[in-house]
Amino acid sequence: MSSTKLNKTIVISGGASGIGLAATKKFLTEGFNVCVLDHNKAALEQLSAELIVHKNQLLLEVCDITESKNVSLAMDKCLQKFGTINAVLPAAGIVKDGYFIKVDRNTGKVKEHMSQAQFADVVNVNLTGTFNTIQQAAIRMIDNKFAGVLYLVSSINQSGQLGQLNYSSTKHALAMWPKLLVGEFHKQNIDLIRVVGIAPGYVDTPILKDLKPIVRQSIINDIAIGRLIQTDEIVSTIWHIWQNKAINATTIEISGGTVQRGVCK
Repeated sequence: MSSTKLNKTIVISGGASGIGLAATKKFLTEGFNVCVLDHNKAALEQLSAELIVHKNQLLLEVCDITESKNVSLAMDKCLQKFGTINAVLPAAGIVKDGYFIKVDRNTGKVKEHMSQAQFADVVNVNLTGTFNTIQQAAIRMIDNKFAGVLYLVSSINQSGQLGQLNYSSTKHALAMWPKLLVGEFHKQNIDLIRVVGIAPGYVDTPILKDLKPIVRQSIINDIAIGRLIQTDEIVSTIWHIWQNKAINATTIEISGGTVQRGVCK
């Protein structure tokens, strides 16, 4: 943990909960300024109270990341307050699971299906929202020659998970972005920005804690290390990426070794 104030700033979307919240706390303790973008005003207010000791390092903005203009305004406020943007972590994401088509076991006929809204909502937040967040940060980093990292948050389920056609599609795409974006940057002699993805496995979060014990255990049974991943293990990897300048154009899995079932190979 650092006690030194750094002239470095990270923008974190979805920073009021989950991995985003854990990253917010980590980067604050390491001396970073942190700009948190989140759609949940109440969560931001709670975060403000919880992190009052870091109030001079913190900017909290209610923001719908699916609209580029909103993200642009938030980035401008961040730049005005802290004078620099050196990293962006688009941790905001949603799930709306369901089978593409679900058939009744007795009749053999379709009884329900994933709606267009279910599919589009996940794509809009997970892909479009991520696109807006990293693009608006990258524009300001390049124009002002701020060196740093564009993080991307994929998932171990990037290779496919039954009932997650929408979610897995977005996470598979995000796993490709580091190589594509670094290729584009290299072609244009942009060498001050690295792009690195992380692909977490099943993390020990309140959502998993609320599952029925038998369901939770079935998940753990398919993890080679025999337990769920801890949030601090995700965040320590994110911090290591910041520190190690040789990590670039790749996506790192943090899963404990997950055995996947059901998906055709």
